[in-house]
Amino acid sequence: MGCTVRLLEEPRCIEVRGFDAVTTDDVATALRLGLALASEHDVWLVLTDITEATSDPSVVTLFEAATQLEQAAAGRRYRQALVAPAGAAASLETARFYEDAMVNRGLMTRVFGTRADAEAWLAEQAHDLGP
Repeated sequence: MGCTVRLLEEPRCIEVRGFDAVTTDDVATALRLGLALASEHDVWLVLTDITEATSDPSVVTLFEAATQLEQAAAGRRYRQALVAPAGAAASLETARFYEDAMVNRGLMTRVFGTRADAEAWLAEQAHDLGP
């Protein structure tokens, strides 16, 4: 179980990586650390990569995470690209649930099959949002 959270320079975003069995505690840690970095650096683009995860957190945990982000995020500047594991139907379904929960709260989130596609979308979003 685990997660890492760090600021990337290229593309300039917060990277959240989930690996092994992602737990409710991992999600809470990622939220806490990610929001702290976002606030400190005024970076509201998030790249979440769960391709190394072996299991998903519960949908209840993801629903609660979406609610917390809605309350804390910078609204229309927030963008999240989620890279889901290729070929894992259950994880893709869970990722799509999270995407819907976020979009329903006005937080732009998209699921991608590759990291390259997710990074390209974030770069496009950064350009559209301007300095």
